[in-house]
Amino acid sequence: MLFRRTVLLALAATLPLHAQEPSKLDILVQALAKMDGKPELQANILRGMKASLQGQRGIPEPKGWAEIYAKLKTSPDEGLRSDAQALAVIFGGGAAMGEMRAKLADKAAPAEERRKALEALVAQRDAGALDTLLDLAKDAGSLREPALRGLAGFDDARIAPALTEIYPKLDSTEKRAAIQTLLARASGAQALLAAVDAGKIAKTELTAPLVRQIQGLKNADFDAWLAKNYGAVREQSSDKKALIAKYREFVHPDLMARADANRGRALFTQTCAVCHTIWGGGGHIGPELTGGYEDVEYLLTNVLDPNAIVGKDYQQTFVKMKDGQAMAGIVTQETEKAISLKTLAGEIVTVQKSDVASTELSPLSMMPEGLLAAMQEEDVRDLFTYLRQKQQVPMLLTATNTNDFFNGVDLHNWHSSEDGAWRVEKGELIGKADTKTVSLASEMTTGDYHLAMQVKLENPNAVVELVLSGVKDAEKFHGTTFSFGGPSQANVWDYRAAAAPEVTSAKVPVGGSDWHTIDVVRKDKGLKVSVDGKSVYEGTDERHRRRVQPAVWLKGGELRIKDVKIEAL
Repeated sequence: MLFRRTVLLALAATLPLHAQEPSKLDILVQALAKMDGKPELQANILRGMKASLQGQRGIPEPKGWAEIYAKLKTSPDEGLRSDAQALAVIFGGGAAMGEMRAKLADKAAPAEERRKALEALVAQRDAGALDTLLDLAKDAGSLREPALRGLAGFDDARIAPALTEIYPKLDSTEKRAAIQTLLARASGAQALLAAVDAGKIAKTELTAPLVRQIQGLKNADFDAWLAKNYGAVREQSSDKKALIAKYREFVHPDLMARADANRGRALFTQTCAVCHTIWGGGGHIGPELTGGYEDVEYLLTNVLDPNAIVGKDYQQTFVKMKDGQAMAGIVTQETEKAISLKTLAGEIVTVQKSDVASTELSPLSMMPEGLLAAMQEEDVRDLFTYLRQKQQVPMLLTATNTNDFFNGVDLHNWHSSEDGAWRVEKGELIGKADTKTVSLASEMTTGDYHLAMQVKLENPNAVVELVLSGVKDAEKFHGTTFSFGGPSQANVWDYRAAAAPEVTSAKVPVGGSDWHTIDVVRKDKGLKVSVDGKSVYEGTDERHRRRVQPAVWLKGGELRIKDVKIEAL
């Protein structure tokens, strides 16, 4: 018996089912009838049948289906009822179609049942469900996105204007669904472009893959619109397609789940920030990157094939002067007498037209090809993960960006808990606090590191705590700190989530008006602290996270820090 059931389940799940092969469906329906009272087995067969018939319409009703469906649709098992109804719709059952429409329109029905009804009706392109789908697309809720996608299967004049009207209210996932539905037909694409012209939809919403999709509609009017609004649009070469396919494997969702956004920010700063601004920092040559890029295809296309679609605002102009000088940049202003260019260095250069021998608009992007060629797979994943963040994240300290930790000039890459509490003067970092504790936290995060610096307290009551490892969550800090100043000797504190902090005396005073050298090494699980060349603490840090954002807490006086040096280990 077990063998027979296994064969039936395999038949339902894997064999192709067609209208020309009703005998297979008949066998499965007979099996459903014999399994009456065994909902789990019936559910498996129904799911297999539904999966095999997905996307098919006009399938003749199998022998005996009406009888078994009459029982299944009244089953106390909600999933069994939904799957049976979905199959009844595929078999063209008018009564089942009406039941599904009613369920879809019923706001009191369980969301999952309504979703299954929506999928079944959309699969059959049921014209009777169109009004309900349009209503769902207009209202916020869990069914809006599948309704937007489902509308792509219908050719109705009401769809395009409805979608362009609600577009500003949609979230990013819903917007992608709406645009895909609009681009499913030439009439929808025309409405989309008109909405962009009217300012209802931002031109930046049309990413490179979408522009390519519009181009694929082979419409002369659309091509003219793209040429006017996007500049050069060329066919993607086979080698670029192969390259994108290769990198697509690097950024598979399973691999991306383990990527490092902090390290990705460091890579962005090193590779991209000269031209691009993100979260308020970076250059202003290329377009500003707002972050939150969930569309991996957009990133792959723009980074690996930047010359495929070159925005008009980012096409280089080559200018050759009469004296032989050559320059290139983006034209920011042009008058009858002068041309102003923004160069790759970020500067604006203005030349007199009377001194210009020739100008040439390049079809190539200012963004270079081969940007990812020097990166390893891990680098690509980390960079893309950073670009997908919806808010700024700390930047990982690496061998190439240690100078960004403290530049000795200002508080760049540092965040103060109180305005005016911290400043930089003549290379010294100076903090001042009275009875209220003030903090200064780095916007960089470290793994293993070696930190050395000199500190001096200007007030005998001043108390300082340096964060050496750990993390601060919404409620409290968990990790290890080094405290000094005030009436006590220096101590190492170990803060735990559910217990009082443990303290280890460093048995050395760090105060007075003298400068003291503090040296910290955090390597693997080990933590070492030295003061003025003398080891004052050596222990392990097994409980805390592998990353730490260095920070300083100060209370009751003034602290000076100089000669800050940090090294990523």
